[in-house]
Amino acid sequence: MSTFCKKPTWTFVTLLLLGIWSQSATSAEPVDVSYISSDAVGALVLHPRQLLTNPQFEMLPIEVVTAAGLETFGVDPLDIEEAVCIFGLAGLAQGEPGLGAVLRFAKPYDNEKVLAKIGAPRTELISGEKKYFRIALPGTPAFCVHLADAKTIVLGNEPQIRRMLTAEDVNSPLVKLLKKTDTSKSVVAVLDFATVRPLVMLGIQSVPPLPEEFEPFLELPELVKSIEASIDIKDSIGIAIRIDGNDEAAAVQLKELAERAKRLAREMLLPMIVDGIGQSPDPVQQSAASYVKRIFNKVLDDIKLEQKGDALHVTMIEGSPVIATSGVMVALLLPAVQSAREAARRAQSMNNMKQMGLAMHNYLSVKKTFPARAIRDKDGKALLSWRVAILPYMENFGDGVSGEELYKQFHLDEPWDSEHNRKLLAKIPAIFANPNGANDGRTNYLAAAGKHTIFGGEEGVAPQQITDGLSNSIMVVEVEQSVPWTKPEDLEYDSEQPKRGLGTFRPGGFLTLMADGSVRVIMNNLDVEVLQGLMTKDGGEPVSLR
Repeated sequence: MSTFCKKPTWTFVTLLLLGIWSQSATSAEPVDVSYISSDAVGALVLHPRQLLTNPQFEMLPIEVVTAAGLETFGVDPLDIEEAVCIFGLAGLAQGEPGLGAVLRFAKPYDNEKVLAKIGAPRTELISGEKKYFRIALPGTPAFCVHLADAKTIVLGNEPQIRRMLTAEDVNSPLVKLLKKTDTSKSVVAVLDFATVRPLVMLGIQSVPPLPEEFEPFLELPELVKSIEASIDIKDSIGIAIRIDGNDEAAAVQLKELAERAKRLAREMLLPMIVDGIGQSPDPVQQSAASYVKRIFNKVLDDIKLEQKGDALHVTMIEGSPVIATSGVMVALLLPAVQSAREAARRAQSMNNMKQMGLAMHNYLSVKKTFPARAIRDKDGKALLSWRVAILPYMENFGDGVSGEELYKQFHLDEPWDSEHNRKLLAKIPAIFANPNGANDGRTNYLAAAGKHTIFGGEEGVAPQQITDGLSNSIMVVEVEQSVPWTKPEDLEYDSEQPKRGLGTFRPGGFLTLMADGSVRVIMNNLDVEVLQGLMTKDGGEPVSLR
């Protein structure tokens, strides 16, 4: 058995992608599990030839794929019948998760051509009784390939390939999943979720607090045992996902969460995307927003949910008209992609501000006033921001250090940029790190400070002093200006120019934290007099955002 190793890491990736994209006819035979190691928890099985030979995809550059494969590797990717890509956990603790693949060809490939294209230098090694070659270029991880037989190539990073070459009669949960799954579909992915559940739960502990609407989804990891997903391309596109629950009760709960996800997508995500596109006065952009809304709702309507025993089945089938118009759809949806990203960042920023509001009210319940604008010395000099003052009243922010513990690390009798306190800039809590920012110890969340504002004086303000009403008085604004998060610097409100510094960070408006803890989006076209009334705590102005 002859084996070889790859040049740079990208060569492995290229070969793998070519195999993924350009495989031969669909195989009804069981998937090849002979090289799946015991640590593998996820697998991707692909048969892309279905795509390339489907009349709906006749415009794809199949000739280019063939020529590129022969020129670069000495093999025609269209001869690859099956690709099984696996993900292993054994090296995760060392920062090198296992990645590997098994490519099975419909007909023998030319061993000598492959070796000639790969070139030298090659280092010959042995795992068990099987030979493989490795090339480790400076600055890149080692990548290795084993020419198993005339129709099979095994490739992966080291040490994953060593585990794959010594795998014998593995009967792991992943292998059992693969054996019972119909892997003849165009694309099939399976995940042994029960094995990775502890890692997922550990990751959830570091997630910042979610908006109330999304909190039920934190229960998902406790409910899922395994996941199987497939895409089949024939006369139509069929997408199917099977989520196995721990038991029937878990499957019922999974269906409830899936229905909740559909509802939230329609009620929250869709309006954010459509608003992001349709805010332009351009009638073409407004028409694109209408198109996105129609397609988005159609996709959601086509997603069917069915609970059978201990499993949730999620299916969606689309006919050829969708395929025929896919190019136009992609072109029109490009602005929507950007809008969706902005909508997600805005949602995260709103959640950050909501957490600030909770901390403010926790502070209020203990101190009987909201925090002052700054922590000051005995002479009244501002030393540290209100953002430092509320640290003990914040929920844990997920990096292993509580707000109270971080607060205790500050020298409260020193300015923010003292030799000691300056070192703490890097420990910025997640709620002060804006998702649109550079995450460099600076924040875009500033108090509205100035005459008649809540942060206008040197002392903290009690609720009874906010005579305009808590829901009508702005505390914090999200602005384009950024400052070191511990520095006692905020937005200086000018009643003569109330919009100065506002409305340039996000399209259409700016985010505000009100004194009642609510977070609002203030549109840029808001009347100046209304904004003036919102900025003051006791101006007595009539305020209406309707």
